[in-house]
Amino acid sequence: MSGYRLIEPGRRDQGYDMLSSLSALQRGGVYIFFGGVVSAVGRGMKPGILVDKADWNDVDGLVQAMADNEVLAHTSAVLYAFGLMFVITGLNSIRHFVTDQGLVGDMVRGGTLLGMLSIFVLGMLEGLDHMAVRVLNDGIGGNSTEIAVALQSAKLGVVLILWPVLYAAIGVAGLGGIRLLPGGFHRAVQGVASLVMLATAVLLLMAASLESNDFWMAVSAITAIVLAIWTITLSHASYKNMVTASTS
Repeated sequence: MSGYRLIEPGRRDQGYDMLSSLSALQRGGVYIFFGGVVSAVGRGMKPGILVDKADWNDVDGLVQAMADNEVLAHTSAVLYAFGLMFVITGLNSIRHFVTDQGLVGDMVRGGTLLGMLSIFVLGMLEGLDHMAVRVLNDGIGGNSTEIAVALQSAKLGVVLILWPVLYAAIGVAGLGGIRLLPGGFHRAVQGVASLVMLATAVLLLMAASLESNDFWMAVSAITAIVLAIWTITLSHASYKNMVTASTS
C-alpha cells in the first residue's frame, strides 16, 4: 500500500544495532556527548545568560529576564534538564564498564555515582525556573516578585554547592581511572585534567562568596576547555579499545 513501508521480519533499527555494537564505555561517551551538547544549548538559551544578561547577585533582574521571555525560559529549562539526563545515562554506562574491585574501581564508581546524583539534582532544580516565571507572570501569592526571587535565591544557593561537588567527583573518578588507560600521553592528559577538576572545585567554592560572578565564569570557561580536551583524548582511547575495565 502506498504511504506504508513494510518492515522485513527480523530487521532491526540500524541506530539500535550501531549502539549495541559499542562497548559500555563507548556508549557512555555517546550519551555524554549528546547530553552535553543539548544541555549547553539549553543553558545558553536561558534568559539572564545571553539574552537580557544579568549578574547572579541581581536576582531580581534574573527573574524579570525570565518573566519577560517566558517561552524561552521554559524551553531552556526543559532542554537543560533533558540533556543532563543523557549525561547521567552516560556516567551510568561508565560505572558498569569498570569492573575493578580495588581502589581504582572504588574511585571511578564512587566518583561517577556522586556525579550522577549531583547532575540529577541540577536537572530537577530547573523546575524552580518554571515556578518562578509562573509566580511572577500569573501573580501567584501576596507578593509574587518576592516569592519568585526567593525561589531563584534558593536554587542559586544549591547550584553554588553542587557544581564544586560535581567537579570534585569528576576529579576523583579521573584520578582513579588513570591506571585503566595506557601509559604516556593518555595518562598524562587524564592526570592533569583530573587535578584541574579538583582545583576547580576549590576555586568555585571560593568564587561563590564573591560579589560578582565574573571569576566563577572565567574558571568555568577554562575548566570547560580542559574537560573538552580530556573528553576527546578519552574518546580516542575508547575508540581504539585502549581502556581496560580492570587493573587485574
